[in-house]
Amino acid sequence: MMSKNNEQSILVVDDDILVRKVLKKYISNLGYYVDTAEDGRGALDMLGSFSYDLVLTDLQMPRLGGIELLKKMFLDYPDIPKIVLTGQGTNDDIIAALKSGAYDFLYKPIDDFEILEFSIKRAVESKKLKEDKERHLTELEKINEIISMLNSGKSTEEIFSKLHFSLKRVIPFDGMILTLLNETNTFLNIENMVFNQSHFYTFLRKGDRFFISELSIKQLIVGDIDLLNIEDLGLYLKSNKMHEVFNEINRNGINSILAVSLVLKNQIRGIIFFLSGHKSFFKNHHITFVRSIVGQIALSVQRAELMKEIENHSKNLEKMVSQRTEEVMKTQRATIFALSSLADARDSETGDHLERIRNYSVLLMQLYKLEEDHPEINSRILRDLYDSSVLHDIGKVGIPDYILLKKGFLTDEEFKVMKKHPVIGYDALRNASGDLGSDFFLNMAMDVILYHHERWDGAGYPYGLKGEDIPLSARIVSIADVYDALTSRRPYKEAFSHDKAIDIMKNEDGKYDPELFNLFIKNAEKFNKIRIEFSEEQNGGES
Repeated sequence: MMSKNNEQSILVVDDDILVRKVLKKYISNLGYYVDTAEDGRGALDMLGSFSYDLVLTDLQMPRLGGIELLKKMFLDYPDIPKIVLTGQGTNDDIIAALKSGAYDFLYKPIDDFEILEFSIKRAVESKKLKEDKERHLTELEKINEIISMLNSGKSTEEIFSKLHFSLKRVIPFDGMILTLLNETNTFLNIENMVFNQSHFYTFLRKGDRFFISELSIKQLIVGDIDLLNIEDLGLYLKSNKMHEVFNEINRNGINSILAVSLVLKNQIRGIIFFLSGHKSFFKNHHITFVRSIVGQIALSVQRAELMKEIENHSKNLEKMVSQRTEEVMKTQRATIFALSSLADARDSETGDHLERIRNYSVLLMQLYKLEEDHPEINSRILRDLYDSSVLHDIGKVGIPDYILLKKGFLTDEEFKVMKKHPVIGYDALRNASGDLGSDFFLNMAMDVILYHHERWDGAGYPYGLKGEDIPLSARIVSIADVYDALTSRRPYKEAFSHDKAIDIMKNEDGKYDPELFNLFIKNAEKFNKIRIEFSEEQNGGES
């Protein structure tokens, strides 16, 4: 609903044209804007199009009388005061009018216009006081809402976005620009902005910089004033030298600007600009409202900047930690492989045993993941298996050479000693890692070391575990280790061919996890390629 500019407006309703003319002239001379209607129906049409501060109405009128108009206004326009002005009113009329929300009741002809003037001023002032009270309560709610919102903002972008939507309901501006000062207070940087019309973004961009000397708002920066209300931008530009961007803003329809300093601990942090296409748009209550929250805006912006610095610092720390962790992991893997090689080096004929074992193991784990879609098997688990599988025989460092390097079959007593190597290796790693706490890699490594000689049917060692009680990593390494042992030279035998090794393994009923072993057989050629790639033949030895 439109209002009549900034004047207080009154609607006079009377079927006597002479009365309408006299009242309009008199009330206009008091400084009010006046409209007239000849009856209640015409008055309702006017009320539907414009906002009025007071309605003066006669009672006896054609089409729709005064009492009917009052009743209709009581329902649809309860906040507009009504004064009844009639020459034929009875006591019943007075009571009916007052029940229908009439503010006052005066008789025609008017003998003392001062009484009318007093009644009008009192009615209009009562409406203004009520509106001011409601506005102050609304603004207080908005202030609390905005402060709460600003306290929750984590970045200047988030703060600006929330501020825009909250302030817009109190100050219907056409644009808002948040600018921050650089450290030397020489220029303002546009941190964020929003406009009702998109064409402003063609000449204003986030990140644009403006030297203070070009803005003619130095008094805001040095702290002489905290607020500048430019009511007529075109006129202001004629007498003040400003950056060309303000001329462009004016040419694109902005006629008034409210610029407010963001002050924190007596230091200017920036300026927030509110723009409107109307001249003299920003009223005292707008200014009061902005002043009540601008300190909180400045504090929130500073907090967001601090959080951004902390976030950047944290990212740098995370990057440094990640780099250092990767260096430690590389060193760890190299150490693991070196430790594993100590056991392997005692048998000079095993060649690239460890490289083959880790590649066989990872290949079989990948096949298992793809065959049944096991999302729990991720790159970390594959990486840990790659590293931990080489530790499977580390316990052999505790087996005497006369048993480990014996060229022939072991006696029962010697085999009992040999079967101790899983426990020896497990205890060694457990004791070495005691101060490191729980770690998935170490747990997998200890599983592989301790259980890779267990059998699916429960006939393995050291504990005779059966089926899925044996950890998956150990069941995988078991297949990889047997295949490599059969296809490699040992002190007690020559290497078997790939096909011979497969036949032998097929006849070892109940030894392996059936699902894993079927995957191994179905993809036997892939394992053979790994064997060839890391064989003694490739390194210049015999096949």
